[in-house]
Amino acid sequence: MMNIRDIISGIVCLFISVFVFAISLRLGIGALHDPGPGFILFWTSILLTICTCILFGIGLLKKTGPVCRSNASNGADRRNTIIVIAALIAYCLVLPKLGYLISTFALMLVLFGLGRMKPWMIILGSLITVLLSYYLFDHLLQTPLPRGFLRF
Repeated sequence: MMNIRDIISGIVCLFISVFVFAISLRLGIGALHDPGPGFILFWTSILLTICTCILFGIGLLKKTGPVCRSNASNGADRRNTIIVIAALIAYCLVLPKLGYLISTFALMLVLFGLGRMKPWMIILGSLITVLLSYYLFDHLLQTPLPRGFLRF
């Protein structure tokens, strides 16, 4: 018997993938060498459908016992979820003012801090993530990123 949570999340993911697939077709996919505006959406919907089918396949093959709710009752998962949502909202609000580097570094500090990592690993991981993503988007892909008040 498949877990009811897997069934519900699978159905939701299938609806989302069908919706994104339809939108991508309406926008136009284009070709590999000349992608249209719906190109990434199209392949994302295909990938989401594949992952959902894998979830259903594993869920159907796996025997499940009674659902244990011991982790949900302690509130740690809810607290982390609320922290992540608050951090993402704050990130969206401060990104134009502080710029990509400072805002993303702060976001990564919060997200890595939710794990059980040592402080130096949190700082180093955040710094590496920000610098690599900045190099990827700003230099390699030449995507304009918010500069903020420091102009870098």
